[in-house]
Amino acid sequence: MTANTNNTKGFLLALNTAIMWGILPLALGSVLKLMDSYTITWYRFLFATVFVVFMLYRKNRLPSHIFSNKKLLKTLFLAALFLSLNYILYLSALYYVPAETAQMLIQMAPFMMLVGSVLFLKESFSRGQMFGSVILISGLLLFFNQQFSHSQSLSQNDFFMGFIIMLGASITWAIYAIMQKQMLSQLSSNQIMGCIYLISSFLFLPASSPSAITTLDGISLLLLLFCCANTLIAYGSFAESLEHWPASKVSSVLAITPLLTVFFASIAEKIWPSFFQAQELNSLAYTGAFLVVLGSMFTALGNKILTRSNFQILKQAMKGKR
Repeated sequence: MTANTNNTKGFLLALNTAIMWGILPLALGSVLKLMDSYTITWYRFLFATVFVVFMLYRKNRLPSHIFSNKKLLKTLFLAALFLSLNYILYLSALYYVPAETAQMLIQMAPFMMLVGSVLFLKESFSRGQMFGSVILISGLLLFFNQQFSHSQSLSQNDFFMGFIIMLGASITWAIYAIMQKQMLSQLSSNQIMGCIYLISSFLFLPASSPSAITTLDGISLLLLLFCCANTLIAYGSFAESLEHWPASKVSSVLAITPLLTVFFASIAEKIWPSFFQAQELNSLAYTGAFLVVLGSMFTALGNKILTRSNFQILKQAMKGKR
């Protein structure tokens, strides 16, 4: 347990993070119709850089010592590069797949981080996590049953391209996350993110078109501003939730993010049908969505659920019923 456990506050902060991440692909998909992915990403990084660097400056915590540590500086640059690739690949995938599908596909990212942590950081991989991973993969296959049912044209349709791009986004995010985890022993999370945002904003500047913001109407401009603020709000809530609640419980709440995207897409389509269009899902897809959430929860909590003591309790309960 954390030192300052507050179940209510921890839950609300984790829920806020899930809501922010659930809405994000809907806003991004709309802005992408009027602005290219490089420019959107540059604006998001620039916004985050200004905010985080100013906050670090106010607290006198700017990490100026990184310039004397070449290894750390190199790691920061590589982490920024992989996170930048994640941002651009995620946005690019939204050209080909709906927001709901994008959120389901990006569930591969934490799974890949888990695998990477086992392989490179030598962390344990429990039976519960293995069980959750199998459920997660099964759920993804069921969710995409409508696309797989047209396999004869799979290599030519948008789903296939979106799937490949989102796979790349998941891999790059997992690499970035593992690198960030390694740097936490030398820098705080805010110092790491401030450096990464700054480096990434410079990386995207040559490919971006800042003047494109003048072509946005009022609603699109607000959606872009929301996309910029979303990262700060979501990651701020996420970081604070870990101060009040165990990480395993926070992860279990974040597992509902894909379902929140489906829910918000349905609402958005009814309110603004000209901006948003919800994906039509069959019963198998909804079953798959449920399994993805269940698999994510087991991956986070399985080592606490699938224990010998719990199996003994279940076994005794079944004997009692007989």
